Amino acid sequence: MLRTFYFLPALLAVGLACVHGKPSAAAGSVLPKAPVVEERDPVAEGQRQQAERQQARRAERLAAIRAQVDTLLATEARVLWEVWTTGRSGDLEPSLASHAALLAPSTLGAVKEARDAAQGDEQRALSLLYAFLVGEHLGRAAPPAPPAPVISWDARAIAASRVPSLLATEADAARRAALEHAWAEAERGQAQGVEARWRAIAAAARRLGYGSLPALAAELRGEPVEALAALAEGVLASTDASYRALLDALGRVELGKGLAVLRGRDLPRLFRAGEDSRTFPPARLASLPETVLSGVGLALAGPPPLVIDAEARPGKDPRALALPVEVPGSVRLSYTAGGGAGELRGLLHEVGAAAFYARVTSPALEFKRLGAVTGEAWALLFEGLAGDPGWLAERTGLAEGHLAPLVRAAAARRLHQARTLAARVLVEVARAGGRDAPAGLAILERAFARTVEADELDLFLAERDPLLAAADTLRALLIAAQAEQRLVALAQGPWWRSPVSGAALGTVFADGSRLAPADLAHALGAAALDGAALADSARARASAAGLRLVDSPRVAR
Repeated sequence: MLRTFYFLPALLAVGLACVHGKPSAAAGSVLPKAPVVEERDPVAEGQRQQAERQQARRAERLAAIRAQVDTLLATEARVLWEVWTTGRSGDLEPSLASHAALLAPSTLGAVKEARDAAQGDEQRALSLLYAFLVGEHLGRAAPPAPPAPVISWDARAIAASRVPSLLATEADAARRAALEHAWAEAERGQAQGVEARWRAIAAAARRLGYGSLPALAAELRGEPVEALAALAEGVLASTDASYRALLDALGRVELGKGLAVLRGRDLPRLFRAGEDSRTFPPARLASLPETVLSGVGLALAGPPPLVIDAEARPGKDPRALALPVEVPGSVRLSYTAGGGAGELRGLLHEVGAAAFYARVTSPALEFKRLGAVTGEAWALLFEGLAGDPGWLAERTGLAEGHLAPLVRAAAARRLHQARTLAARVLVEVARAGGRDAPAGLAILERAFARTVEADELDLFLAERDPLLAAADTLRALLIAAQAEQRLVALAQGPWWRSPVSGAALGTVFADGSRLAPADLAHALGAAALDGAALADSARARASAAGLRLVDSPRVAR
């Protein structure tokens, strides 16, 4: 670091008598005094210089760490792109091995020390960097997750991941109950392996100085666990009336049963209502990214342009995927146009993520690449178009009556997702406090406003989340709803067809993840990060789809 020294000015010439006989200064005149040179304490000066050298070395090391993280993430994205778009195998081991020192405890300690000494944006950036490095370190230290369970159904071996789709298409209630039970039994058989893995992660966390998984969760999420629990409680409170009214009305229309007699195994079928592949045929999805982004003035052509791979070919994964290889210079979007509402939601989600990363202009690595909540919030904003009645009508040309089941099911699904995420945060906090199944049952019955049976409870508890990743998705979902509300106000109408929305999004995208979730909510004009906008949107969309919502008194559980 360069040091600037300040020099004293030269002495002014003094008018004294000279050999030519000029008169001397008048009696009593005041001559300028010589400036006093302040003596510096050599010990203090040495300490100052040493501190400056240490600061320079710290800055140099942080720059090197950031460069390595950028390189690692770019390499991983390129490998994943190759695997995803071609089906060929990829090998990350050489890259991981070359960056082994990046995840060493000494590196984590250096970043943590710098973060604790920083302020403002630099502290936010280093918090994101440290959380990323800790997460990667633990991911390498943890044993692999147990293989996904397999169940026997209709004389076939079925992966547990397929059960929700089977429940969605199963019309017989008794068979849905049997399928749910088989799934729960398979998950119960995995419990010991899952628990052992989390014990290993907890041990690795202790070696980094974290006495418990909740302490580590607070580090990774950037918020105290108590604050995340309070947010979850607030979401349950602010969405309660809308959720009960919407689920009760939707259950009666689609399944002939009110909320009180709905069960978890009924929900996949309930939320699938109105999903007809003819609503969004492949030909319409093929041009969707350009149509959506140009509608708000964020054209694919950029600058910088998005790299699009929409070609169908053998080996390519047809699912939509956005990858920020270089931010913002090489953001890539892969998909193969399929048909159906599920494919529509997935593609819109990735379009939103790609649009965000392609327009980040912040020079800070952390704000360009890190911070899970921000990118997911913008992805969910665009995904929400799949349930917007106006957008669906304009894009499909179908009558409101045809779209109504899809719209009201989408509204219920999004609200249920928020309450499920909130419940997961609260259940994990209860688990950390030594309370498990009884507390979990009470939380779930409050969140879902109905009876929760043993199989549904065990399935919920089988999905462990001690590090509270659900809190990130929950905050992203709330921000997406608040952003939607703000954009509608700015556009004075549908936000998805107004260049005003694109200009507003471009401005907020530019900062990347510089703002923490609560600060981003404030920047969007919300008084706080909460569930009010989400509840209002769900109610408005359901009503627009012809669903009559009647608030019912809350039943104590």
